[in-house]
Amino acid sequence: MPTSQTQTTAQQNKHIMVRWFEEVWNQGKRETIHELFAEKGVLHDGDTIFRGPDEFCRFYDAFRSEFSDFQAKPVISLAEGDLACLHWSIACRHKASNKTVKVSGTSVVRFEDGKLVEAWQNWDAASLSRQLPGYSPVPI
Repeated sequence: MPTSQTQTTAQQNKHIMVRWFEEVWNQGKRETIHELFAEKGVLHDGDTIFRGPDEFCRFYDAFRSEFSDFQAKPVISLAEGDLACLHWSIACRHKASNKTVKVSGTSVVRFEDGKLVEAWQNWDAASLSRQLPGYSPVPI
């Protein structure tokens, strides 16, 4: 007889990280941002800080206006306590050049009650610049 296993908080947080990339980037579900990003949550993306889901949505909308056909894939995920870390890769199409580009990055997220409350993210912007010479991101 099968027994049901309860996921640990760390396992739940790893699942939320994977869900974020699948739904927000691959499926384009903007509503997931509001569901998983705490109202007072903070995302540190290099030297840029996004406060709350609305600020992140401005970045998301700008990025999706320039890129499409997202294929985000988790590479490795780790979690301990209220922290989860995901190393990921994304392939997408640059709309202006019709060129497919690939970048990778790592996100570390602290969760409370199943929501992102603080995150630190670094991704390979230099690789994107090499793949799209002359590319300048849309100002947020």
